[in-house]
Amino acid sequence: MKTLVIGMGAVGCAIAIATANAGMETTVVARGETAKAIRNNGLKRTGIFGEMTVSPECISVYENIAQIEAEYDYIAVAVKTMANKTVADELAENRNIIGKNGKIVLFQNGWGNDEPYLVHFPSSQVYNARVITGFERTDPWVTNVTVHNAPILLGSLHGQAVKGLEALAKAISDSGIPSEVSDELIQALWAKMLYNTTLNPLGAIMNMSYGELAGSVHLVGIMNRLIEETFAVMNAAGYKTFWNDAKEYQDVFYDKLVPDTFAHRASTLQDIEKHQKTEIDTLNGCIQRIGKKYGVKTPTHDMIVELIRGIEDIRCE
Repeated sequence: MKTLVIGMGAVGCAIAIATANAGMETTVVARGETAKAIRNNGLKRTGIFGEMTVSPECISVYENIAQIEAEYDYIAVAVKTMANKTVADELAENRNIIGKNGKIVLFQNGWGNDEPYLVHFPSSQVYNARVITGFERTDPWVTNVTVHNAPILLGSLHGQAVKGLEALAKAISDSGIPSEVSDELIQALWAKMLYNTTLNPLGAIMNMSYGELAGSVHLVGIMNRLIEETFAVMNAAGYKTFWNDAKEYQDVFYDKLVPDTFAHRASTLQDIEKHQKTEIDTLNGCIQRIGKKYGVKTPTHDMIVELIRGIEDIRCE
């Protein structure tokens, strides 16, 4: 089987390592220093699931999609969500690289990331992944796994069969990172939205780990309001997750989810430290937009969005 990974940040590196390790013909799209580093060194994973290295001979590197001629069974998209329209348009212009039964799988934060791809491709080709494993890129060719909360889930948001994703899930699992296919990806992604929109941008604003956030009664109050607003938006829009209400989720959140990821540093914080724009629009900004659509007020999410955009104004390119 053949896999193309677009976006060689921390998550993309881990996916490419997994597919190459499984014997899949693996190609990556990377630019500049990242492309040079991968060509010279290959890829390496460190962290809680142990060390794994893939030699440069096992990875083909291209700097843009238009250069690619092969057909792929899986196209794993791990770019920042702001780049989705560009990537979707480029894939549409080069759709010959997607095999007859090829699948685009989005390994990203947030909700609504599939929309630019569905403009060009049927829902039978567009899938999502739920990732609650913490990754951090420590070198252009090295990804470090910092925390793990639950298996990576692969599935469809549009009722499509998930059997065709099993080989990709197995490759990830065989690399040491638990992964499986799921028919409950909508619920799983909203569970991740609850987790991410509560912790990720707030961790960046406060420059704190997730565990440190939960150590402050004042910050817990903010997080509780974020959770309550997210549930109100979900209920208004007709979305479901694995918990019935905010209180039920909060019990699990503080008793298990935060302790399991106590030391994790938010991806939004990592973006700001690199002077890069964040994914706030597909996190709290998404809750904000859906709330407006259904007439649900989200004042705490509104505050978080404005604070992150203010930080971006000063610190990000």
